Amino acid sequence: MSLFDKFFEKAGKKLITIDGEYGSGANEIAKKVADKLGYEFFDEKLIELMSLEGKVKPDEVKKDDSFLQGTIYDLYKQNYSYSQEDIATNDAAFLLDSRTIREIAKSKKAVIFGKCSDFVLEDFPKLSVFIYASSEFKEERILNTYNVKKDKLELKLDRENSRRANHYGRNTRKTWGERSNYDILINSSAFDFDSITNLIVDMSRNKK
Repeated sequence: MSLFDKFFEKAGKKLITIDGEYGSGANEIAKKVADKLGYEFFDEKLIELMSLEGKVKPDEVKKDDSFLQGTIYDLYKQNYSYSQEDIATNDAAFLLDSRTIREIAKSKKAVIFGKCSDFVLEDFPKLSVFIYASSEFKEERILNTYNVKKDKLELKLDRENSRRANHYGRNTRKTWGERSNYDILINSSAFDFDSITNLIVDMSRNKK
């Protein structure tokens, strides 16, 4: 165990990253996990807000951050002088959100939803979870929970999952939902949400 791991364990800090398909209930499950453990919950909107509020400053994103290796950092290193003027808006947002996530991870017990958090925190002790579901389950849930009209259902489902997959792929060079990227994958259409919550909590407590 590294000194970092020992410090992390001694401090009692725990992290769970959860991502999932639109309509799978992943966000709701993530909130349930946080509530059950008494952890803070951070979703995409809150992370973006924290970055915009200046809790993470653009000039603090330095080119020698090790977690940028193998991401867009390498692309910019090869093709541009690294500066805030050069970097594309979407890439700058990812870097700032990533710094926000890492600052959260250093000081809090947290459940973090989305934002490539499993990748951003790949060098932090954590449990990473991906939640998927059957097409029928997702469609029924979207219709009943999000008040999406039936004639817009397929478009909404495809658009949202494509957005999540493209964001993950662009920033990590990995495939969203690929089993090798996570500790566990869970089919939310096969179990009730409370059972899934209890499973994740139990797994987090027993993660090696």
